[in-house]
Amino acid sequence: MVTVSALKSPLGLFKFILIGLLFSTVALSYFGNEGGRLYFGLQDYLGVGVTVGFSIIIPVILVTYIFDGSIFILEGILSAGGAGLFSLIGLITMDSYSHPELGSPAGKALAGLCFTTAVIFVINLITVLCTMRK
Repeated sequence: MVTVSALKSPLGLFKFILIGLLFSTVALSYFGNEGGRLYFGLQDYLGVGVTVGFSIIIPVILVTYIFDGSIFILEGILSAGGAGLFSLIGLITMDSYSHPELGSPAGKALAGLCFTTAVIFVINLITVLCTMRK
């Protein structure tokens, strides 16, 4: 059964916010260096892998909500993992672009998007835990 009421819930809203942040992160990483590739710092493969991985997983969870599935445990694990990984990527990226000669405002913006995504994942995790208690 298809239902759109889940899209109006706080968890549905967080999915749309996360999809927007992830899309922005991927776009900035791909086009942010004056049309060239903007790296996630020294551990670029980690940043790209986590960003693309969650860009695939989060819309899948949103589709599961539309089809009335209950996957709160999976979402809790993904939210905790996402918060930790995006915090780590944000720290690595910020550290990589903090050097005075190599610093870049776009690199710091990329780190800021990673930190913002981590915060939304933490809020999403808290919301999932509160929903599971009901």
